[in-house]
Amino acid sequence: MPSFKRQKFKVVLDTNVWVSAILWGGLPAKIVSLAEEKSVEIVLSEEILREINRILGYNRLREVYEQAGVSKDALMSIIVTIGRLVDVVTRLNVVPEDDSDNRILECALDGDAEYVVTGDRHLLRLRNFKKVKILSVREFIRLTRKKPKRQG
Repeated sequence: MPSFKRQKFKVVLDTNVWVSAILWGGLPAKIVSLAEEKSVEIVLSEEILREINRILGYNRLREVYEQAGVSKDALMSIIVTIGRLVDVVTRLNVVPEDDSDNRILECALDGDAEYVVTGDRHLLRLRNFKKVKILSVREFIRLTRKKPKRQG
């Protein structure tokens, strides 16, 4: 019987994808579920964690998770548990319109990620950066549903 090895995807999630996943679910949460199932490895950096923490401090978002009885610290703990923290030394200025987008690309390069998943138009416009493919959430989910590569 031939053996099938499922491809493991290595990905950086933009902060907008993380926030959508943990607060509203939907397709972004599907990526987090795939990481929990070990089909996807999500790479994180300290810079990305700081940005998520900052965004979760917005009043309109704080109301969402506090109404659900969850603290910001609990959400941040979940993110750290799911993702793999990498040291980032690369510094880029590829997206001058939004410097935080550069932090996503830096993490992808130094974390050896194959994909960046984002809803950000500046990043999506690039489509690729070096060896990293930049995809929307829907495109990435579609990619993960393709048949596994046959090994043997």
